[in-house]
Amino acid sequence: MDSYGNIGGSSRRNARKRRQVTRNLLLVALSAVLVAGVALLGIFVIKPMITRETVPSVSRTEPPTENTALETDEHGSAAPTAYSGTYAELLNSARRTALMYDYDGAIAMVKSAFPDYAGRKELAAFIEWCSEEKAQLVKWSDNTQITHVFFHTLVVEEEKAFSVRNISANDYNMVMTTVDEFNAIIEEMYARGFVLVHLSDIASIELQADGSRKMVFKSIYLPEGKKPFVLSQDDVSYYEYMTENGQPVPGETLSGFATKLVLRNGKVTNEMAMADGSVRYGSFDMVPLLDDFVEAHPDFSYHGAKGTIALTGYNGVLGYRTSDISYGYPVMDPSLADEATYRRVHLYYNDNIEADKAEAKRVADAMKANGWKFASHTWGHANVGNYDPVNPTQSFYRQMKWWDDEVKPIVGDTDIIIFAFGADIVGWRGYEATNVLYTTMKSYGFDYFCNVDASTHAWVQLKGSVTSGDGTYVDDGYFRQGRRNLDGQRMFEDIVFPERNRLSDLFESKKVFSRKRPLPTPQDKTFLGMTLPEGFNAATMFD
Repeated sequence: MDSYGNIGGSSRRNARKRRQVTRNLLLVALSAVLVAGVALLGIFVIKPMITRETVPSVSRTEPPTENTALETDEHGSAAPTAYSGTYAELLNSARRTALMYDYDGAIAMVKSAFPDYAGRKELAAFIEWCSEEKAQLVKWSDNTQITHVFFHTLVVEEEKAFSVRNISANDYNMVMTTVDEFNAIIEEMYARGFVLVHLSDIASIELQADGSRKMVFKSIYLPEGKKPFVLSQDDVSYYEYMTENGQPVPGETLSGFATKLVLRNGKVTNEMAMADGSVRYGSFDMVPLLDDFVEAHPDFSYHGAKGTIALTGYNGVLGYRTSDISYGYPVMDPSLADEATYRRVHLYYNDNIEADKAEAKRVADAMKANGWKFASHTWGHANVGNYDPVNPTQSFYRQMKWWDDEVKPIVGDTDIIIFAFGADIVGWRGYEATNVLYTTMKSYGFDYFCNVDASTHAWVQLKGSVTSGDGTYVDDGYFRQGRRNLDGQRMFEDIVFPERNRLSDLFESKKVFSRKRPLPTPQDKTFLGMTLPEGFNAATMFD
């Protein structure tokens, strides 16, 4: 009997003890099995998942500083945002090249620096990542469907440029774009998948199997959904008339525009003259603004492409008064009969002309090294449509020669001519060997010809070779493209006449158009060169 008066209590207690011991032994055994299972899971499953290298990574054998931040690209692949450690400089440079869709170039950079890359874990992983990304690119389907947009010098200060005190205010409102508008346009085009390419990425003159040379389309490879486009800017000379208009007011810019492009601390930026005689430096026009944007978004540029700068020469280039004809002391060319008359009209003189030439060349060289190209806009901003294509006047030859003499030594060789006034030397049918304007420009090295055509989203013409009437080979052909002006006139038209669908593929004009621009009054029947709709009310145009 137990303490509770139960018969047989001792034997039951012993049985319970035996059962408890058995349960404890089973629990211990089960725990041991679970621990062993977790260990095996970590060894054979979890650890490989953590350490598997599917993207460029840093070897565990490197110092602790060998860390790489990762981001996910549009394909879902983890791409390194920055490298540190032994190969940081090389891999960061190669990564930037890769982000511009030049995976072959990025791979070549690594292989050239380290032929034994295969034995270096992070270099081999980077090359593997480049190969995987390249395999996902697709060929752009139709090079005739590549749009080309352009700007003039950007308005920095709307209050000054569009002021009633400025005698050019109406012209600026029509053909210029503001800095804020430009930035908004580029942001939206980037968001819509546009990528900068050069004309030479679209087509180039190539040696053929039969030994001839001809202009042919090239292949452009981009990620699915990306769209190539060409960008150019006209008249980057910061003309004198732009600084002479209006009444200077302390605190304002002298003209509402930048004054020149300068090289500061190895970077091309703008100088802007102020009405009080001081100067400011910063990104006030397209070149440094786009440089800044591509620096932050390298995937906006195909193989490092930026824009093309179209230059005249009569007021110099890039804000420097470099023309001997306009600013130098007279040295007549007897082969040009009317040169003496022209010089008597343009006698400004620049005592620092040689220094200006040297500095302008330094800026141009830095721009070219950073992906920019230059084009002729003719020396005197000539309207080539006014010249007889069979019997051109002496003025045409002067335009070709003076640009070659005065601008080419500063910006270097160029094969691009962007016609002033949006003109062209013939209609849409194309250039022929009988067109002396064309054959002369070809003799000066021009292969790419651009006019203005905003009636369609893209207009391209390519002729592989030009032949004479009897079929005899004359030259290796040309590439011709229409450009779309993204200025006050075109944006205003897009808002007032949305059915014309001028710019909607690029951006929404209502969002971009500056509210500081002058607008038509209720009495105006026409504005910015167009007839307004009956009953148009500018007060509601942004509703």
